Amino acid sequence: MRSPLLGLATVLMLAAPALAADDPVSGSWAVRAKVESFAFTLTCDLTRRGNVISGTCYDGGTRRAHPLTRGRIDGDKVSWSYQSSFLGKPFSADYDAVLSGGRMTGVVMANGYKGPFTATR
Repeated sequence: MRSPLLGLATVLMLAAPALAADDPVSGSWAVRAKVESFAFTLTCDLTRRGNVISGTCYDGGTRRAHPLTRGRIDGDKVSWSYQSSFLGKPFSADYDAVLSGGRMTGVVMANGYKGPFTATR
C-alpha cells in the first residue's frame, strides 16, 4: 500500500517545474547597468505575486540591501524601484524593462539621469 504523503510529494515535485515556468520573474537576477559614466552591478532577488513584484536588490560591491518600494509586471513589461544614496544624496532608482525568456532589457532612471541595463538569471 502506498503512502498518501508519498503520492502528494510526487505530485508536488512534478508540478514544481511547471509552476516555475509560469513565473518568469521570481528568482535571482544579475543586473548590469550604466548611468552616465557610472557602471554598476546588482543582484536582485525578486518574488512575483499576481502582477506585484517584491524583493531586494543588493549592490555588487558592497552587498548593501535595497528593498523594493514598488514592483509590477504587465505582460512582458517589468518595472521596479528602490531607494538608494550616492555621496550622501538620497535618490530613487527606477527600472523599466521588457522581459524575454531569462533576460530583461531596459532603462534605469536614477537621480535625474538614465541609462541602459540588462538582467539575466
